[in-house]
Amino acid sequence: MRVTLLIGGYVFDRVAQEGTELITEYVRTILEANKKGHEFAIVAGGGKLARDYIGIARSLGASKSVLDDIGILCTRLNAYLLISALGDKAYPHPPSNYRDYLSAFLSGKIVVCGGMSPGQSTDAVAALISEYLHSDLMIKMTSAEGVYDRHPKETGAKLIPKITYSHARKIISEYSYDPGTYELIDPIALKILERSNIPCRIVHGKDPKNILKAIEGRNIGTLVYGESR
Repeated sequence: MRVTLLIGGYVFDRVAQEGTELITEYVRTILEANKKGHEFAIVAGGGKLARDYIGIARSLGASKSVLDDIGILCTRLNAYLLISALGDKAYPHPPSNYRDYLSAFLSGKIVVCGGMSPGQSTDAVAALISEYLHSDLMIKMTSAEGVYDRHPKETGAKLIPKITYSHARKIISEYSYDPGTYELIDPIALKILERSNIPCRIVHGKDPKNILKAIEGRNIGTLVYGESR
């Protein structure tokens, strides 16, 4: 199976706060799946690092396009952490555009990137890479168990195990998508996945083994899928 793996900023936040154990476990899990024949294209999120720098720049009067550039740079810093942990299994640097990503992927190394273009979240980057590579599945590792019927922090919020692209768009339509605030999965990413009918499994990033569970099709998190699946 060819998998696009989006490792949300939450994971890198924990690494910054708690040490390298979590990222080391991610690498073990990725390499375990790789040995079983699964290919990975990986995208790193920005997390608190991006939010902090974006907040500072915003207070200094930076434009939204500059805020996006700052966010992109932060995602690439996180990408370098995973590249370092993967060692010689990884392509040595994060590609900065899709053409370079595709070329790097053909090297046979595990390619890790961050953001690509202003105005695009790493969700959209992962969705586009999924489309370019004809991935069988996109997995998003995030700070929530999946998609809920309302904001997860609201009383009575319920996890939705399976949801169509169109239904997911309705739920997230009330969310904010300013730079550094992307939550769950953004609408642009959903449109990209929908047009190519690529399923996306959204799971909590606290346990790297959720990657294997998602690949195996276990009922964890939320599966976002097309009407024809």
